[in-house]
Amino acid sequence: MSLIEKVKNLFGFTAAEQHASVEPIIDLPKGDDSDPVTPKSVPAGPPPAALQRERIIRFIVSKLRAYQNEPETAPIGLRLGILRASPEEEELYRVALWENQPGKFQRELNRQLADNYITLPPNWQFNYSFFSDELPDSTYLEGNLGLTVLDKSKPNNASLRASISALVGQMEQASYLLDPAQKTVYCIGRGHTTQTASGRVRTNDIVILNEDDPGFDPQKGAGNGAVSRSHATIRYEAEQQRYVLLVDAGGLPANGNKTKIMHPDEQVERADIANLVYPLQDGDQIELGGEVMLLFKLA
Repeated sequence: MSLIEKVKNLFGFTAAEQHASVEPIIDLPKGDDSDPVTPKSVPAGPPPAALQRERIIRFIVSKLRAYQNEPETAPIGLRLGILRASPEEEELYRVALWENQPGKFQRELNRQLADNYITLPPNWQFNYSFFSDELPDSTYLEGNLGLTVLDKSKPNNASLRASISALVGQMEQASYLLDPAQKTVYCIGRGHTTQTASGRVRTNDIVILNEDDPGFDPQKGAGNGAVSRSHATIRYEAEQQRYVLLVDAGGLPANGNKTKIMHPDEQVERADIANLVYPLQDGDQIELGGEVMLLFKLA
């Protein structure tokens, strides 16, 4: 810088250097180009349980049209079989059948049958059962529904016989037949007889062999000792037309024992409450003492 320029700067004769101001670049928010969220529509029409209820009633009414204006030959009972794919589907059908309101579905079915000129006897019976493998022999089949018609020529319990066989453990017989026409209560226990706490002698109908019983095989019956002499009872309930399991004193945890029911859908039910009935399904496996396994089958 020359001497003259220095003097000019000293006395302020030179303008300060101007700097171009740069405006900051501000990013403006971009508009939201995403699609607006549309609320999901709720399916119209009746709920699923109501649809299944209507389907069941329509199925039964259509199969009984042969009895229109024929009250003398009308059925004395109807048995509905339902093949369900999952526990959730079974629960749906239970709601559809108003299970928590006993008699309501039968009254509604009776009303709709009457509307179609089908008159059943005053004390006609209705019951239903669930199956997971296949439906039993039925009078009529449609999809996953089966209907057995009971008339005066057919005993009311003709097709409700069942059997018990051993999958693990050794029984006195290879298989026991349960026939409501013969008896409705079957005691299960180790050995033939035992004396209960009250002093009464109990006779077992389904005998798990004791080690000193004739024919006992130490290999087959290795776990038989875990079964109580008064372990459980199978009872047939005529009104509901079903078999149930009751755990006797010897099969309860309070006496150091245990009883389980393994259903075909892989659900396991602990039967550990005295006097409580546990409904049995076709194909159930009953575990006694954690060692012996029995198979329940409808005949």
